[in-house]
Amino acid sequence: MNDVDFAWLINNGPQIYEKYAGKWIAVHESKVVGVGATATEAATHARKAIGSDEFILEAVDSESDVIYADL
Repeated sequence: MNDVDFAWLINNGPQIYEKYAGKWIAVHESKVVGVGATATEAATHARKAIGSDEFILEAVDSESDVIYADL
């Protein structure tokens, strides 16, 4: 896994969730290069866009995580 792309996913979580909730995304060089309803669909779009299999596939949950804390 590419550490730079993984860090980009973490650092841009809210924006990614807002735009791609409920979808699969493919990330390469800190950009979304493929989107689909399934991992296969996102990967197909990514391969067409960048011409390689060097990307991260990530499912974007349809509901954001909720963190509860005792204060």
